[in-house]
Amino acid sequence: GLRFEGENLSTVAGSTARLKTSFRLNRKGEVELAGSVRAQSLDADLKLAVRTLELLPLQPYVTEYLNVDITRGLVSADGVLQLRQTGTGGLDAAALSGGFSGEVTVGDFQAVDKINSADFLKWKSLHLGKLDLRLKPDSLVIGEVALSDFFARVIITREGKLNLLQIVRQDEKAKPPAQPSAQPVVAGEGKASAPVGVAAKPTLPINIARITLQGGDVRFSDNFIKPNYSANLKKIGGTISGLSSAAESSAKVDLRGSYDNIAPLTVSGQLNPLSPTPRLDLQAEVKGIEMTSLSPYSGKYAGYAIEKGKMSLFVKYRIENRQLTAENRVFLDQLTFGQQVASPDATQLPVTLAVALLKNRNGEIDINLPISGSLDDPEFSIGGLIVRVIVNVLVKAVTSPFALLGSVFGGGEELSTIDFAVGEAKLTAEAQKRLETLGKALIDRPALKLDIEGHADLQSDPEGLKRYRLQSKVRALKREDLTKKGVEGGSAETVEVDAKEYPALLERVYRAEKFPKPRNLIGMVKGLPVEEMEKLILANTVADEEELRDLADRRAKAVLDGLLARDVPAERLFLLPVKLVAADGKADAAAQARESRVALSLK
Repeated sequence: GLRFEGENLSTVAGSTARLKTSFRLNRKGEVELAGSVRAQSLDADLKLAVRTLELLPLQPYVTEYLNVDITRGLVSADGVLQLRQTGTGGLDAAALSGGFSGEVTVGDFQAVDKINSADFLKWKSLHLGKLDLRLKPDSLVIGEVALSDFFARVIITREGKLNLLQIVRQDEKAKPPAQPSAQPVVAGEGKASAPVGVAAKPTLPINIARITLQGGDVRFSDNFIKPNYSANLKKIGGTISGLSSAAESSAKVDLRGSYDNIAPLTVSGQLNPLSPTPRLDLQAEVKGIEMTSLSPYSGKYAGYAIEKGKMSLFVKYRIENRQLTAENRVFLDQLTFGQQVASPDATQLPVTLAVALLKNRNGEIDINLPISGSLDDPEFSIGGLIVRVIVNVLVKAVTSPFALLGSVFGGGEELSTIDFAVGEAKLTAEAQKRLETLGKALIDRPALKLDIEGHADLQSDPEGLKRYRLQSKVRALKREDLTKKGVEGGSAETVEVDAKEYPALLERVYRAEKFPKPRNLIGMVKGLPVEEMEKLILANTVADEEELRDLADRRAKAVLDGLLARDVPAERLFLLPVKLVAADGKADAAAQARESRVALSLK
């Protein structure tokens, strides 16, 4: 019932009354007020105590603004209420000053998302301690906030809409006419900047000394993706201290939790979301997310279900002077694609090749995705930046796979070819170096397969092949001479001929060749300078296409043998049919020589 006690009650101007009252409100609520009140030029100084005041009767006021039904909740408060009116005349809310000091608790609260007919928010207790709310000048100071045993629901509907964006009611009739948006100004270096708007009304000064979270649970459901996806962030707890709207302030954040009770989650650093000048220095990590639950997304966008794998994320975000810099490290362990999924939204990129390129011998993919941008860019979007970086990594992987391997193991795009001297199939020192790097890369990327295609150039290689044959005949003669002298000479390929020996050996080759030669007056084969003998031998040597194909084949097999010698498994190496290439007639000698090679491709 209602109880009321009053002293010095009077209508005389300037008189102050003392009163004490208690009453029930909304069935369960108990309200107590005690203190002094001056009616004219209002001046009230009251002790206020509220116990278990039900929020349910306030639902009509909530519905006017939010698509939320409050199904239960109790408010308790204890503190001092002070109200003072400046000036004279009747009660004017705009002229009131004063405030409330004390504590407020909202307990056993639950709200339902009306659009999705699902729980939206609930908690056991939300306590605001050491609360000081002031009017004229306006300010809010809270010594401590404690939220315990709380739950929140985030839903993407079947239509692809986020429930958080539907909570505030949109009154189409009350919407003001759309104003033309300010056009971005194109600044130097191709960057876009937005015009600075008119200064906004000063915000309410806010200081919150400490926020404590305990026993939190955030549930995410995506009903747009097929099959549906859901995830839970559980056991959320920690502190946020020093939260303030002051421009140079930063709050310290230390939060813990877990993803689906499997993967531990931590967030730490500093931020100031209440300040007009954004500042952020946060790092977060979550370890060991089971990726099989992400199959709906991989099927839709990659075209494959996920058979197994774990994902860990390590992120660092920093905002200073309105510039964002971020690191997004993604670590995938044993990611394995399963059955192919028919999806019109799936990328056309060969994602299995991209994964094979990125996955090391331990089945791990470790990617760092740095991003940066300006908050003043009218098209700025953190999500958009991350997506673009990920797409760029995948595109680079599948369009320039050797460049990707080269960035990890050295060698760059040059790893895609193994060059040979014209007319030869012997691996050069540079070729051996590339094979060494390529061998390491293939061993560390066990899912990759390599196609090996031998090339020969129809213009430069015939002459090179002729000269190579000539040099082989010269070395073979020297090896025969060494054998006759009882000196070990090894194979003809390893025999070295010095400049003094070469003319005599070349003449013996020249005289043994079966083609017409210049003769002297008595009919004997005429001696010629070295250059002339070489010209005649080369001019009478034929290198047909069959020999060029053999040259290209020997080059491919030399690369194959070089990789086998470096422990690359034979079942991952494939020889393709050789190719004879006609270089552009306008190409210089160096360009033509580049066709004397083996071309490599990854699968």
